[in-house]
Amino acid sequence: MKNLTDYQEEIHKCSKCGLCQSVCPVYEITGNDCSVSRGKFILLNGIIKGDLKLNKNINKYLDMCLKCNACKNFCPSDIDAREIFLTAKSQYFKTAPESKLIKIFHSKAVFTSVLKLVKMATTTYRFLKIDKLVSKFYPLFLKTGWVGKKIILANEFVGETGLASLKDPSPFTHHPSHQKAVYFKGCVNEFINPSVKNAAEKVLSQMGVEILPLNFECCGVPFLSSGNVEQFKKQAEFNLAQIPEDFDYFLTDCASCQGAFEEYKKVIDDEVMIEKLKKILEKSLNINEFLVKNIKSIGFEKKTSITFHKPCHLESMDFLQELLGKSKNIDYNQMEEFDKCCGFSGEFAIKNQSISAEISKNKAKNALATNSNYILTSCPACKLGLVQGLIENQEFAPVLNLIEFIAMGNIDLGLIEIAELESQTDYPDKIATSHC
Repeated sequence: MKNLTDYQEEIHKCSKCGLCQSVCPVYEITGNDCSVSRGKFILLNGIIKGDLKLNKNINKYLDMCLKCNACKNFCPSDIDAREIFLTAKSQYFKTAPESKLIKIFHSKAVFTSVLKLVKMATTTYRFLKIDKLVSKFYPLFLKTGWVGKKIILANEFVGETGLASLKDPSPFTHHPSHQKAVYFKGCVNEFINPSVKNAAEKVLSQMGVEILPLNFECCGVPFLSSGNVEQFKKQAEFNLAQIPEDFDYFLTDCASCQGAFEEYKKVIDDEVMIEKLKKILEKSLNINEFLVKNIKSIGFEKKTSITFHKPCHLESMDFLQELLGKSKNIDYNQMEEFDKCCGFSGEFAIKNQSISAEISKNKAKNALATNSNYILTSCPACKLGLVQGLIENQEFAPVLNLIEFIAMGNIDLGLIEIAELESQTDYPDKIATSHC
C-alpha cells in the first residue's frame, strides 16, 4: 500500500467546502468536525508537514469513520477519503504499542482457533434452542437497558428464530447443469450463523449449479480496517490459492467479502497471482444478482411486502428491479434514504457504540415507516445494523438477506437452461470496494 505522504496532493485538493458534512452519517450525529473528512484531512496534513504526530488521539478520529464513501461520492474533487484513512491506519499500526497485541490475536493460529470456538458455541446455542428461549423474554431485556439490547442483538445474530427467522424454503424444480461455482461464504456463514449459506446452497443446488468444496479463510477486511496490511496480504494469498482454474462463477452474498477481492489488487505482487485474480474478478457476482438473472419468476401465495436497505458498497440494485419484474404477490416499498449507511460497519459499532446505535435507529425508523412484512439487505453487517436499529426503536420486523427471502418463495426456473447462463450474465467491470 502507499504511504500517507503519497496522498499529500490529494489532501491538498480538499477545499474545505464542507459538503462532506451534509452526507456524513457520523457528523449528523456528533457535529464534530474531526469526525468528517474535512477535519481529518486537516489533521493528516499536519502529520505530513511534521506539525503533528500520528498518535492514539488521531487514530481515534480515524476510527470514527463508517468507510461508507458517501463523502467521496459527493466530493467535488473526487477525493477517496476512505483509501487515505486506511493508509493512515496502516501507518499507525506499524508503530502503535497496541499493534503487538493485535498481531498476536490476528495470527492465523489464534484467529482461526477463536473462530472455531465461536462456531462450537453458536452451534450448541442453537442446538439447545437457547435462542428460542431468549426471544420470549425480549420485552424484559429491553427494560434492562444497554445489556439487554446487546443480548437481543447477539441472539438475533446467532439464533434461528426471532426477528430474522427463516421458514423452510419451498421446494422447486431441479435443473441439471454442468456449471461450477466458487461460493465464498464468509466468516459469518461459516462460523456464526449458517442461515444465509443454507439458503444459498439450497437454491444453487436446485438450480443444478455445482458448488466447489473449497476451504477459505476470512476475506481479511477486519485486518485491513485495523491497519494490519501484512495479515491482510496473507489472507489474500491463502484465499486466492484455494481457487482452481476451472470454474464458471465467483459468488458472494456479502458486498464486503466481494470487495475484499478487489482490494487484493493493492497487496498482491506475484504476477501469476495477479492474473489469476483478474480472472476471478471477471467472474465475480453477488449471488442475488446471479439468481435473479436466471429465474423465470418468484412468488408467494399471499401478498408480501418488502423494503430493501442498500449496503454502502453494493454497486447496483438493478437485480432488485429485475426481481420485482419477475415477482408475483410481492410489493416493494422503498424506504426513505434506502442507500444511507446503517451505522454498523464492523469495528465502528464496537468503538463508537452510541453513535452506531443512533444511526441505526434512524435507519430502522425509515424501514419501519414502510410497514413492510420484511426488511431485506445483502450484507451480514447491515443485518446487524438494522436489527440494532429496531431494538433501539423497540419495534420488531423480520430482517433477512435477500437470498433468504428468495429461498422462501415459490421459484420457477421455467425453460432456462443453466448450462447457458454464462452467456446471459453480464459480469461487472468493477466490483464494490470493501466494507468492514
